[in-house]
Amino acid sequence: MAAPEYNVPQPDDRTTVVCLYCNKSQEVGRKAMTITCKFCSKSLRLEDKRVTQYEARRSIEICGVVTVEKKGNVVADVLCNGLVVRGKVKGNVVSRGPVLVGPEAEIKGDVTAPSLAVGAGAILAGKYSIGQPNEK
Repeated sequence: MAAPEYNVPQPDDRTTVVCLYCNKSQEVGRKAMTITCKFCSKSLRLEDKRVTQYEARRSIEICGVVTVEKKGNVVADVLCNGLVVRGKVKGNVVSRGPVLVGPEAEIKGDVTAPSLAVGAGAILAGKYSIGQPNEK
């Protein structure tokens, strides 16, 4: 009789995710789409998000990269691990990764990120806090 095959995750099937809310890291399966933080019990979405049309909501909170395409228009606060803007964003942005703003893009709101790259002709309106946050 053959031994049963179990789908046990191997170490290379895991990745480390940092919680958007409590800043604590934890290992998760590489294919996971959502998890609950084991420290603060908040739900975390792990996939990337691509916006190609008008989208209004209270907030977009994703442990991935948010991409706003040329015809995309986001009216929401954004909390993410990276942001690429080719269209329009109206709302505050807090990113743990780089924020890339295309040459015809528009951001109206405050932005906090470790780095910011802006293409010529982009429209930026708001306060910008770029660099590593000061630990208190």
